Amino acid sequence: MKTKLLLIAFLAIYSLNAQTTHNIDWERNVTVDLTIEVGDIVVWTWTDPFPHTVENMPGNSVENFDSGTLTGIGLTFSHTFTIEGDNDYFCGIHGAGSMSGTITVDATASINEEVFKTFTILPNPAKSIITVKIPNNTNTLEIEVLNITGKRVLYKSLNSTVNTTLNLTALQSGMYLVRVTSGRTSQTKRLVKL
Repeated sequence: MKTKLLLIAFLAIYSLNAQTTHNIDWERNVTVDLTIEVGDIVVWTWTDPFPHTVENMPGNSVENFDSGTLTGIGLTFSHTFTIEGDNDYFCGIHGAGSMSGTITVDATASINEEVFKTFTILPNPAKSIITVKIPNNTNTLEIEVLNITGKRVLYKSLNSTVNTTLNLTALQSGMYLVRVTSGRTSQTKRLVKL
């Protein structure tokens, strides 16, 4: 059974290389704007018991999507964005003034190795503490650890640093992704937690 789960985890990680999943908690009085890459998936998760929809705004969106009316905590709607441009969206029940946002799909949001360089994770695999080394960075950084479903489980924001440590002891054993973002440029690497 563990072998099958590990195989599924590896397949999920490899499929994440081609796309990233972005999660949005969908509830009343929320506005969420994202900039993503072509091929990325956005998942809206209902976090209150009220009925909602997720719909593109006609005339203000390059893609069409509509969840239909869903009611219940934990329900989800997802859409894979394949066209560059802006996608204004809203809840058709509560309106754009209460629940809305814009998904900007940008082909240039992908990794730029020349500008970003590459970061390293040591050790990998790791039991408890990892060091994330970023060469020659002088910008504000965000470091995220994501589980295989794309949910953020650790987050750290830094200013002008090249090395930082993260404590993984609260995480279960398994595969994770470490994403380092500097401005609009990001890079993601795999991490094994023992």
